[in-house]
Amino acid sequence: MTGARVLITGAGGFVGSALASGFASLGHQVTALDIRFDAAARARLANVELVEANLATHDAVLRDLRAPRIIIHAAALTTNPAALGMTDAEHVTANMLPLLAMLRHAGRVRPDAFVFLSSSGVFEQGDGSPDLTDADQPTAMGPYSAAKRAGETLVPGALTGVCQTHILRLGYLYGPHEVSRSTRARVSMLQTWVDGARAGLPIALGETNARRDWTYAPDLAPALARLVQGPGQTCPVHLGSPVIVRDRDLAAAIARRFPATEIRTIPAHATKAPMIPSRLAALEGFAWTGIEAGLDAVCQISVLA
Repeated sequence: MTGARVLITGAGGFVGSALASGFASLGHQVTALDIRFDAAARARLANVELVEANLATHDAVLRDLRAPRIIIHAAALTTNPAALGMTDAEHVTANMLPLLAMLRHAGRVRPDAFVFLSSSGVFEQGDGSPDLTDADQPTAMGPYSAAKRAGETLVPGALTGVCQTHILRLGYLYGPHEVSRSTRARVSMLQTWVDGARAGLPIALGETNARRDWTYAPDLAPALARLVQGPGQTCPVHLGSPVIVRDRDLAAAIARRFPATEIRTIPAHATKAPMIPSRLAALEGFAWTGIEAGLDAVCQISVLA
């Protein structure tokens, strides 16, 4: 499917821009859509079509776009409602309206595939037996989690018979160019530690020494490109690297790259279990980036930034 037109929402953010640049590198014609693209995102996405629009209030722009063969809905508001001055209901609405706009658009243009990016955020602490697998039912009920859980149901419900659907839960993500923005105020723990170590600050390691699944964001585009060539799924699947790392091992790996870094142990709350990737035939033999190589790229970008 090389050369296919791909429409990606949320493409000004960390995950969306990694997907947009990745699909462009694979030879696809990419339309990147977001409320706003900052200067850094525009520079990284110089070879793709950029469209600025707020789908929650102005989805008419979709009718002017060339029909895509693949739609990837990556747009999401993850920042805590209180930090945005929103109620929980307003937060859910802000996440659902863009999805509903994209479902209407998909119903009109009938792409080959519609990809909805969900999250391990649908799971609550205590879910998993002991790790989070396909068999585990999510129970998280916060506004972000509720919107993602609703999307997992709405996408196949709206598009069965229209196009293939892929509902993909993503876990802990990291990679180059991860910065805070209004819609995603908190960067990953890995990026927080790298930024702090670069600034000469100690790494604050939780005493629980949790296990976490870590996926290198630039791996998502080639993985998705494989998936959308195969059959769709109506049930969510876990997409990500099989790499699971203890927090202490991650802190030590970062400290090796910034030798003056001190590691301090602090009290920590319990964390969710790591998410185990689904066994997907399309990804058999896929070369996921290991944590050492991924850290090298992140630290190099941090030094150059």
